[in-house]
Amino acid sequence: MWPKLIYTCLGIAMILVGWGIAWANQNAKICENKARIEILSKQIQAVSNQASESEKAIVRMETKIEYILKGIDEIKAEVKNKK
Repeated sequence: MWPKLIYTCLGIAMILVGWGIAWANQNAKICENKARIEILSKQIQAVSNQASESEKAIVRMETKIEYILKGIDEIKAEVKNKK
């Protein structure tokens, strides 16, 4: 009788330990995934900021080019008028 009781208690203890280990592993994976998501979110934010900054720089360059082209057109017009 005692050996059956001892084996039953050991079996139950092993099942509980197994469930505890499985729960701890799942919890660790969840925490790891949350950390990865936070890191990716920060990286996406940084890339987004860089993209908006580059778009602003492109607009500034386009504006400068347009200004230069207008200046060239004005110079051409003046040269034609002087002839």
